[in-house]
Amino acid sequence: MLNPLPKKIISVSDFQRKTKPTFDVISESKEPVLVMNRDKKVGVFLSPKAYDEFVKSYEDYVDSRDLEKAISLKDNSFITLDNLLEDMDE
Repeated sequence: MLNPLPKKIISVSDFQRKTKPTFDVISESKEPVLVMNRDKKVGVFLSPKAYDEFVKSYEDYVDSRDLEKAISLKDNSFITLDNLLEDMDE
């Protein structure tokens, strides 16, 4: 799980000068790196593994939200897996 407050913060100008070392830090620590321009957040760098975990979590969230919505519909457009299997056996 990602820490919501990155331990590593770098300025845009430092990132421009230290691009490769910044990506090395991201790869080694698995922690995000927050990029700031003056006092504003302008970006966050994630390792590929952290990004994949984030995408998977988001997809799971969307799936569960859509499932809850489908279950709540009163128009019988939602059927359970058991009902589907029963219909397939007939």
